[in-house]
Amino acid sequence: MSPIPQAYVACLASYNNGILHGDWIALDGSENINRRIKEILRSSPISKAEEYAIHDHEHCGNLGEYDGRGALIRIATAYQATQQEGIEWKAFAAYCDHLSEEISTEAIQHFQESYAGASSSIEGWCEEFLEDSGQLSEIPENLRYYFNFESLARDMQINDVFTVAHNSQTLVFWRR
Repeated sequence: MSPIPQAYVACLASYNNGILHGDWIALDGSENINRRIKEILRSSPISKAEEYAIHDHEHCGNLGEYDGRGALIRIATAYQATQQEGIEWKAFAAYCDHLSEEISTEAIQHFQESYAGASSSIEGWCEEFLEDSGQLSEIPENLRYYFNFESLARDMQINDVFTVAHNSQTLVFWRR
């Protein structure tokens, strides 16, 4: 199971008064997010606290300090959708972070459309790609040893694909 994305929400009234007050919120449902933010602000040692900031996060791509509830809810919604689609969350978050793209349900479609596979290296992926597409079998067996997969990988990364390192694997995506 993929790790649940989380954000540390801090009360700004407390922070501005030299007090660290906040808590981690699991981004697994919008009702939970709204409720938890209200609880954090309500329990603040500074009365009538209204503002918060995101001081830390895990598995949330490029979430910023002043991204609001909408961003947190968008991440939670995307997380639920990836679980339904069988997409590994950390891989998806790494993809969004690599592209500096907001984590959203729209990004899930981009992820699925551009995902080209995974291998231990881009060179290994190139070899598998040529094998699977039948192009490698067009090269006579005695000449295959001379084929330069490093050069192909370099050219593919310049023109056709980009990679994201994830769990000691290289994830490969077609450029859009």
